[in-house]
Amino acid sequence: MSKKLKGNGLFESSRMMLPEHKEAYHTHQRNLQRRSRPQRDDQEMERIDILISESMQCKHEVTLVLFTEFDLLERTGVIVNVDQQSRKIKLDQGQDVEWIYVEDVMDVWVCGI
Repeated sequence: MSKKLKGNGLFESSRMMLPEHKEAYHTHQRNLQRRSRPQRDDQEMERIDILISESMQCKHEVTLVLFTEFDLLERTGVIVNVDQQSRKIKLDQGQDVEWIYVEDVMDVWVCGI
């Protein structure tokens, strides 16, 4: 019993964490890892636009590097359509088709060339 009363022992032995507190702590830690969207210059945007239109016209397979708040993702496929109004790209990945926002594209690589 004397060990519990030394230093911060009494508090340490009675500590508990409610599920709501645990969830709030994990949410806070995840929010600390959030990244902001990097700014791209005009030349980089023009290069990305050219590669997107070449993929759509020539049916070249490309790898798109996509921005998310926590990580960069890569998607590989052929660009089938570009919707100018909603600023979305339709990427055909074989059996799957995915719509991707143009502002999420950080980089484009042409596969096999």
